[in-house]
Amino acid sequence: MYSNPDLQRVLETAFLPSRCECVIATNNSFSVKLTHPESGDIELYVTGMPLSELSNSRSIARLVLSLREQRDLMGKMELSMRRLG
Repeated sequence: MYSNPDLQRVLETAFLPSRCECVIATNNSFSVKLTHPESGDIELYVTGMPLSELSNSRSIARLVLSLREQRDLMGKMELSMRRLG
């Protein structure tokens, strides 16, 4: 099991060049906010994820992959909405 500061560091560096802010709450849940490196726009914001699900490096890698996929999907949806507007 990673310490909380180590876990934050791993998550916050996994999304470079996007800026990632990982906050661990007192109720053993955490949130991740990804912002675009140039514009500062929020790309993805997920809260209330249980810290207990991050028990090893594989679970952390799965989370990072899932969050990247969500971020990319949100970006595609936003682009489609702009084209419609």
